[in-house]
Amino acid sequence: MDEHDILTRHLRPLAADFAPARGLLDDAAVVRSHEALAISTDTLVEGVHFPSGALSAEQVARRSLRVNLSDLAASGATPLCYLLSLQLPPTTDADWMAAFAAGLRQDQEQFGLHLAGGDTVGTPGPLAVSITVMGRVALGDAMPRAGAKTGDTLLVTGTIGDAHIGRLQLEGRLPADAGAEALAERFLLPTPRLEVGRKLAALAHAAVDISDGLTADVRNLCVAAGKGARLRLAEVPLSASARSVVNGGHLTLEELANSGDDYEILFSVPQHAVREAIETATESAVTMTAIGEVTDGEDVTMVAPEGGAPRTAHGGYLHTWAKPTG
Repeated sequence: MDEHDILTRHLRPLAADFAPARGLLDDAAVVRSHEALAISTDTLVEGVHFPSGALSAEQVARRSLRVNLSDLAASGATPLCYLLSLQLPPTTDADWMAAFAAGLRQDQEQFGLHLAGGDTVGTPGPLAVSITVMGRVALGDAMPRAGAKTGDTLLVTGTIGDAHIGRLQLEGRLPADAGAEALAERFLLPTPRLEVGRKLAALAHAAVDISDGLTADVRNLCVAAGKGARLRLAEVPLSASARSVVNGGHLTLEELANSGDDYEILFSVPQHAVREAIETATESAVTMTAIGEVTDGEDVTMVAPEGGAPRTAHGGYLHTWAKPTG
């Protein structure tokens, strides 16, 4: 199998119904739109973003696409197309590639977008998948990250910490009696909240998807606006399985609030629109919970479940590199 085989047998069919891709015959797709384009990119590296050998080819494909779609959800955009860059190790074979393409096709059909182009290279290192996703959004309607205002309520979709527990389960880092088996799927296949993002674009002042951890992404949202926040840890929504893991002493609530990979959406919503926002999410069969408020200043603080004085909220995932020597 060579790159020509990958293109013609596996990737070109994914672009067949998308005219701007021109059958992947050109070096660039030409996309025309009367709306604004929301564009985002993410890279997933085996051994960094998911455990080595733990995911099937189909799961790698679907997870890679979905984490990018989550960024569109936080912008209030409708998916249109994506670019795919593959760095494939020498062990990649035709069966793996066929399953990978099948996973992409499944989620393309579910979320309504198409492959528009990309690149494929061999690498001696680990598998890496980079996707750049594009979505349509009405001019001026995209939700910014920097729009939070003092007094806004912070609302979060779904539940927090399930994906982190699911990854620990996949890696064998939780005991068999922790009750976390069902949460592996939450890590493997996050659910991009596209419908809720579109519906709340007119209500929310700001939004961000939770990829680096709830506390980290609250900071990201507030720093962008020059604001602070006060989080109520007791209000962070947990699934029944996650609550069981906490009650069993395997993880703390704060550890789950600091964990990543949830791909839920955090919204900053004016107080007068909170009820409408929650009802709107409910119409899309998505729960939404108030977990705090935006404050003046730049401090992001957390109130523990047992009460007491707020303390600085730390934690979350951050890629780091060694300092240069000399």
